[in-house]
Amino acid sequence: FSLYLRDGKKLLSLFDENKEVQRLFESKFFQGIFHDPLYDSDIRAEDLRLQGIQGAFLKPFVREAVAAHGELHYDSAHGNKGFVFSFIRRECPMASKILPVLSKFLARSGYRVPKLTNPVLEMRIGLQRLFLTESEGRVYVSNGLEALLNVLETLYPMDSHLLEAPLVLTIRAESFVEKFLPVIANTPSFTISIGFELSTGTGGFLQFPSGKLTQKLLPSIFKGVFAGIPHDAFAALATSHLLPVDMTTEQWQQLTVKGPGDKLESLRAGEVKEGGFAIVWDLSSAGGRITQMGVVIANTANPDETGVFKKYFADPDLTASCGGGTVFLAATSGSLLSRMKESCEGQSLSVLNWERGSRTKAFESNPFFMFMNPGAGMRELFLAGGGKSEEKDQDLLEPDETDPDLDSSGEFEPQWKKEYESAKAVMRQEGETVFKGLPIFAYSGTGAADGQTVHLKGFTVQQGASR
Repeated sequence: FSLYLRDGKKLLSLFDENKEVQRLFESKFFQGIFHDPLYDSDIRAEDLRLQGIQGAFLKPFVREAVAAHGELHYDSAHGNKGFVFSFIRRECPMASKILPVLSKFLARSGYRVPKLTNPVLEMRIGLQRLFLTESEGRVYVSNGLEALLNVLETLYPMDSHLLEAPLVLTIRAESFVEKFLPVIANTPSFTISIGFELSTGTGGFLQFPSGKLTQKLLPSIFKGVFAGIPHDAFAALATSHLLPVDMTTEQWQQLTVKGPGDKLESLRAGEVKEGGFAIVWDLSSAGGRITQMGVVIANTANPDETGVFKKYFADPDLTASCGGGTVFLAATSGSLLSRMKESCEGQSLSVLNWERGSRTKAFESNPFFMFMNPGAGMRELFLAGGGKSEEKDQDLLEPDETDPDLDSSGEFEPQWKKEYESAKAVMRQEGETVFKGLPIFAYSGTGAADGQTVHLKGFTVQQGASR
């Protein structure tokens, strides 16, 4: 992942002036997540015995660095030691004063690296162990040496390819689905760029190379495919590709090798105007596996033969159909499959119900649709990471059904444990406020005229506004 702060001043003004953003980041949940850097930001130069600098210098220094075309890179291979931040030195006046002092008084060791003119300096500031270097006019700061070296080795100029937006997020897909890329894109690399406008109600734009993914698309996605996507799923991707039930083994092999762009006789694109294939990605703290995947396939041409799709899945019991056989569903868990079937049959809410159905016009007539719900994902990750209450059925019990001094086995709980559970309950309450305040980011479109780039327009959806 790489986050490009093309207009750092606009981002900073969002934190300074937007009351909603301030409320979210002042919550105990975010304060806890960013405890270490927030703690370090209050360190004074006198605490570090730095000569020539006074007071809490880190906050103004970081703000100036963010405005100096800052970039934040994350190397997922190194976990929580994979963050690398950089900025243009000449655009950050404080750097000429602070960096020499930090290097002189805090550097504990240095590393000479081939291809780098300047050494990599190791230092500690408060709770952070940091690695600092400069290359081609940019200052790089990282909390992991391996991540820093990897980022410096793999970075390539992006300015000419970046979207025109104040904040741009790029995701290099080869870091996650390397073997799948040749099928959908016919290339070993695949970069997705998301531009954020930092304005209320606008989702910016999403851009990625077309490859094979945009070939042989039908005009629009069948409405039943949208119905099969639960409104509160973590993420989903849908296209108007048609997958007929009567494809032969050879045709499937061609599709696998050559991608959806291969012209198959059985697609009958001229006869069918609507198709659809969707992948649903959900996160759930219930059960052993937090990640759950689902598939939605439109079958408007042969609804009586929808059951044929079962043979392509390892567990036929985790498949279903709805809409009179016009939609086939499959999932990796029974709970996700039940949610998908209920939303498809109208028994629960789907993405068609976002903001009382007013958002359907933004995506129902386009062949591409995708969204991500960060609030839903963060909630489940928080619960899976230890945020749950130890009482599994706590919410189902009446107040007089349990003794607050006894645990589930009837033994008296120590005071520290009660305080710990009480703190978790407060954090869950704080977290719910934060999670519900985060919008859903959705994108839809038809692609680009040049045939080389897919350009989708973004929009945001407020959580809790479904019908």
